[in-house]
Amino acid sequence: MASRIRPVTPNETDDPELRQLLEEGAEGWWRDAEMFGVIGRVPALLKSIVPVFASFFGGGRIEPHVFELMRIKTGQMNDCAY
Repeated sequence: MASRIRPVTPNETDDPELRQLLEEGAEGWWRDAEMFGVIGRVPALLKSIVPVFASFFGGGRIEPHVFELMRIKTGQMNDCAY
């Protein structure tokens, strides 16, 4: 199933901070370019939510297998292709 909202890509923005967040979303600890790209449609939202994600999920607070189960369940609940 395709996303209903087309994610923005790092190459589609002139905002260096947004570009960096989108790249980190795809290649960094989160590894979810689609979700970051959809949220990136509203740059201020992505810029404010990434620190929240980092405080909840970063730093090894949640074991990797539990984190992956959370991502899978969220994808299932939202009927996305993850």
